[in-house]
Amino acid sequence: MTKGLRVMRWLVAAMTVLVCLLLVWQAADIYLTGNRAENFSAPGVRVEQVYARADIAARFGRIAPAVYAYLALVAVALVWQAAAREKKPRPDVTAPAEARPVKRLAAARLILLAAGAALVVLGILNGGARDVLVKAVNICTECIGLG
Repeated sequence: MTKGLRVMRWLVAAMTVLVCLLLVWQAADIYLTGNRAENFSAPGVRVEQVYARADIAARFGRIAPAVYAYLALVAVALVWQAAAREKKPRPDVTAPAEARPVKRLAAARLILLAAGAALVVLGILNGGARDVLVKAVNICTECIGLG
């Protein structure tokens, strides 16, 4: 592995940690802002009214440039790594299938990744993300005793 590719991997790892910290920070800020006593002082206030979709989108929109930069960096790293792999000599394609299990493993990983991405998209389109948020808020406020 070249030195440049190692540096790129460390940069991607650092950006991954940074983006995760930013997402956790925004999620905690959303929760703490919505959990104020004045939000629940009026009778009949529901969780959906406190955690408005527009407010959440605006807060996560603040960190969108960092997320986009991270995705671009990951794309560059993947292309760079693929280019580095192509420079290696190709294995013998006349070898039996048992000698090449890496291709089957890579294909299985890609199939699982595509299936997982499709299920996440279907869950979001089905309104599952909102349900998960409401359930998470209920667990934190009722079961654990926060709020």
